[in-house]
Amino acid sequence: MFTTEHFIWIGLCAVFVAAMSVIAVKKKWRLKTAGVIMSVICLFSEVSKVMSDMTESAKGGMHLDPHSLPFHLCSLMIFAVLFITFGKESKAKRLVINFVAVMGTLGSFCAIMIPTNGTDFTTLPAYQCFVYHAGLMWFALYMIFSGEAKLGLRNMLENMGILLALSFIMLYVNGALSAYETNFFYLTRPPMDNLPYLNLNHGWYAYLGRMLLLGLVLISLFHLPFILHNFSALRAPRRPRNSEMNLQ
Repeated sequence: MFTTEHFIWIGLCAVFVAAMSVIAVKKKWRLKTAGVIMSVICLFSEVSKVMSDMTESAKGGMHLDPHSLPFHLCSLMIFAVLFITFGKESKAKRLVINFVAVMGTLGSFCAIMIPTNGTDFTTLPAYQCFVYHAGLMWFALYMIFSGEAKLGLRNMLENMGILLALSFIMLYVNGALSAYETNFFYLTRPPMDNLPYLNLNHGWYAYLGRMLLLGLVLISLFHLPFILHNFSALRAPRRPRNSEMNLQ
């Protein structure tokens, strides 16, 4: 899995995320500015995927391969990015921001570590996969560093609920498209063969339980530092203001 080409891609993604993060901080980009840049990355990703994944239709013409429909977790982030960038401020937008900040970071990391589209520098799918997920990781981290995302205990529970709800919906989607052997959210089977934890060695129900448990554990661990920080801030003694000190 970790070939020389793969390590090169990982290094390029790390450089891209770091460079974009530094630029965003120095330039003090607003959410709209970062969102527009991420929207352009999304557009490149989807156009390249559609153009490379068209297949011949039985009755003539071409149609998009059902496996390329935007129903994977990271693909759904495209709609979330557009909503965050161009949607009006609302509670729903805040929920989406918090969810993308966490799942965009975790999902992109997993996608870069497990390159299901391959690592060949001569194929377009590899570029589509790594460029998009590097961009998504940067955008997710930007929302955390800029303070746009809130990652407290309540936000953790909300993110868990959203993930479980989406997973339940994707069971239906995979069922409806079972003739095409789709595997959205990797609920049908593991993303790759011979993975040490996510495998079918003990049957599908055990695999599904492990998959959902892994997602919830990762979300919990991701939120934990922020929850502890918030808890420490609440317990810290309040310093008296200058006016209060003068009265004393």
